[in-house]
Amino acid sequence: MLKLSEIDLGSALLSTFILFGFIATAFVVVKLTIIGINYVKVNYLKEEGEEKVKKKNEDETKGFQSQ
Repeated sequence: MLKLSEIDLGSALLSTFILFGFIATAFVVVKLTIIGINYVKVNYLKEEGEEKVKKKNEDETKGFQSQ
């Protein structure tokens, strides 16, 4: 086993912070992916809902129109 005095402290700290950076980057990528998926879902459902409302309004205007 290596003695504590043989370990280069600077190298160990650098390696540790690089590892933390990779982990943080992975969390950011996952979070942005989730945000993107939710954004697409909300906008897709919004457009689909607007199409249903338009279709319903067109059906209501057929026939007698009340003012």
